Amino acid sequence: MILQVINKDFSIFKVTSLNSEILQKEYVFISKTDSELSVICESCNVVEGNTSVEHGWGCFRIAEDAAFEKYGMIAFLSAIIAKEKTAILVVATYDTDYIFVKKDKFNPVIKALKDNGCMFI
Repeated sequence: MILQVINKDFSIFKVTSLNSEILQKEYVFISKTDSELSVICESCNVVEGNTSVEHGWGCFRIAEDAAFEKYGMIAFLSAIIAKEKTAILVVATYDTDYIFVKKDKFNPVIKALKDNGCMFI
């Protein structure tokens, strides 16, 4: 599998409302449910007035065709990452999937993925 590291520091936070200004930034992932509004973005773009924030996430994405007809990609990656005893956040977009890992586990995870046949571009 071909992967690509996104060389940025990420944070996840919760807010009660959100200004559309953040949508002008790169790498913004917004989730809204019946009980929360969460955002993952570059740490430098975390908005004021958040109700909870967790910094220190690294990110990589699947850099090959991740069409809807393909299956098992996240299962394959998450099984390798689980052996490193770390949690992940996964965000799916139309084109690909993004995997977030805490920065203190990022390098061991990348090594484990490489050891299991993944290539990074």
